[in-house]
Amino acid sequence: MEICYWDKLDSPIGSIYLAAIEEGLVYSATSREGGKEMHAWLAKHLPGHLPDCTLKQGSNPILNTAKQRLSAYFTGESKVLDVPLKLIGTTFRKSVWQALRTIPYGETRTYGQIAAQVGRPKGPRAVGQANHHNPVSFFVP
Repeated sequence: MEICYWDKLDSPIGSIYLAAIEEGLVYSATSREGGKEMHAWLAKHLPGHLPDCTLKQGSNPILNTAKQRLSAYFTGESKVLDVPLKLIGTTFRKSVWQALRTIPYGETRTYGQIAAQVGRPKGPRAVGQANHHNPVSFFVP
């Protein structure tokens, strides 16, 4: 049985909730409701993608690294947010999130450009939806 650890990081923009398995970070986002969004997302997505996963508050090496990277980012010490990720989503959404990770720091791309990059040139609205459902904000900008 796999354990999905979760924790939070107090940051200049509020609490950031994070969840990770041994393979990588599965969730990172701010919360207006004390982590309820994270728990709801994990309850919805873990059973389908990681059926033998137990949720536990605590930490693992992935969460420790994620918190270190975010802290350095917020203090201006680093612009790099590189941690192993375990992207949970459809094949299309994962392709969009991977494409977003190729955008250099400080640059932007349109949804149309990303749609073309992932081989769906008529799919900018679908790219927007994939971006909206990104479970690892900060690490997939």
